[in-house]
Amino acid sequence: MSDNSVLIVDPVSSGKLYPAVLAEYGIETILLDTAQALVSGFRTAPTPGALDFEADFGSSYERLLRMCRDRSVRYVIAGSEPGVELCERLRGDLPDCPGSDTTLPMRRWDKQYMFEALAAAGVPSLNTRSVETPDAIAATAFAELRGGRKLVVKPARGAASVDVRSVETPAELTAAVAAITDGAGLFGSGSAALIQQMYPAPRIEYAVDTFSTEHGHELLCVSVYDKWVSASGDFVYERGRWLEHDDPVVGELAEYASRVLDALGVRVGPAHMEIMSGSLGPRLIDFGARAHGIGHPQQTYQLTGNSQIHRECAYIAERFGLGRPAAEPRSGYVLAQRGALVLFSIDRASRYLGGADAELTGLPGVREVRMAAEPGRTYPATRSMMDSVALGLAFVVADDADELDIRCADVRKRVGDFFTPA
Repeated sequence: MSDNSVLIVDPVSSGKLYPAVLAEYGIETILLDTAQALVSGFRTAPTPGALDFEADFGSSYERLLRMCRDRSVRYVIAGSEPGVELCERLRGDLPDCPGSDTTLPMRRWDKQYMFEALAAAGVPSLNTRSVETPDAIAATAFAELRGGRKLVVKPARGAASVDVRSVETPAELTAAVAAITDGAGLFGSGSAALIQQMYPAPRIEYAVDTFSTEHGHELLCVSVYDKWVSASGDFVYERGRWLEHDDPVVGELAEYASRVLDALGVRVGPAHMEIMSGSLGPRLIDFGARAHGIGHPQQTYQLTGNSQIHRECAYIAERFGLGRPAAEPRSGYVLAQRGALVLFSIDRASRYLGGADAELTGLPGVREVRMAAEPGRTYPATRSMMDSVALGLAFVVADDADELDIRCADVRKRVGDFFTPA
């Protein structure tokens, strides 16, 4: 048994990439499944080789903590959004395990506390109100809608754009809040609803991926989302494009992201931020104290030679005395090619005919196709990023932006030909 081991909580999505990278350093990994990942749909079956928090530990945190101490766990990783809360708690209780500020840790996973922390630290953010029931909606919110403004409703605890809605009328606002507060929630428990100011158009959404150590915050990747709003008011993501480090907006986003990380008490580990920018300047709209999901770090590594996961594994190896200490934190990245993740979507319930992966594989610039849809199965209209992941995605590269646009459009068109309205 190793003198130092790493626990990965809910190793799904990008979290599945950690064990292989850590194995290159000879570091033992312990995998842990929790019910939160199951009920939220992040996984549908047990993770091979993983312990089960509910079955193996009787949902007892004390028993889990004892096992971690017995097996010399010296670092804990949140393998996906469902595992963040448990990961943060373990980091605070395990000896010699680096972690973030333990004061009000829920500001890193509950958006109600998150936006309150930003306001308290003087970090510019969108006007956000929390409500526990539809009856608690303030009259001013209804007045804003009647005055022609749009609002965004989202769960205080959520991920992957699930239940995030754009609303234009009082009736839509009430229904969107009720859907969140009256439902079970993405992680199997009720959530407050946040009513948030809509960032004024024109606006662009960016993903900013960082890694933090005791030496500061490092920028590893910035990408931009192309998306559209469906007839039901859902935000549908078409693709995420990696931006060059010398793009003028990257510096502004990096500076703002650093202020967010400080306000949320992030001291160690990766963080994934979704930031809107435009006439108001950067404004945080979502945050995850874990690596970018949907396997995004794998493509980032192909484009830049580094990623949040590779950086975190190198940091762990340094702490364990198994890797060379970095001379100084990296301050940026360089793209070898332009790249984008094309997220598949359908605008109405449709049946997948099968064969799209064979059609896409081998197209110019298509590096990877992950077709998740099953032939003959009918899928609902896409409402969130999780819905897109249930259909599939493709990683596309090109030498310049125009060529990338053409290749991505071709991929989306060809995928659409393999779905027929139900």
